[in-house]
Amino acid sequence: MQLINKKNFLPIVCIVYTILSFSKIIFEIKLGYKDPNYVENFIMLFLMSLIATFVLSLHYYLQKIPLPIVILGQYIFLVGIIMLSIWIGGHLQNNASTAYRDMFWSFTIPYIIGAIIYYAVILFQIKKANKTLSELKKEG
Repeated sequence: MQLINKKNFLPIVCIVYTILSFSKIIFEIKLGYKDPNYVENFIMLFLMSLIATFVLSLHYYLQKIPLPIVILGQYIFLVGIIMLSIWIGGHLQNNASTAYRDMFWSFTIPYIIGAIIYYAVILFQIKKANKTLSELKKEG
């Protein structure tokens, strides 16, 4: 099963970005927090949405590898990209002293929620396809 494909990749990225953006805005309003790097953080949020959606979509090509290893590998790869981007960004501008920790949690929580939803839908589709297949075998 392939939930993310070439036709729906960009709309899924946009949906993820919109959900994360609204969540960020609501969360900051509730905390009364004013983000000094507002624009940069929204650009980074879009890039992370793009990369995370792409990496999640690769599970289709990794079907021979056990699912828990794929999920863990995808997460570690994405966290590595995020930490590398913070490190590179630190050479271009000053990072907050808690930049790595903040970005880790800002990425981990939404990613876990998104991955659970994504893989739950995949597993549901697989069960549905298996049920249809068994019904066809009974009829045939």
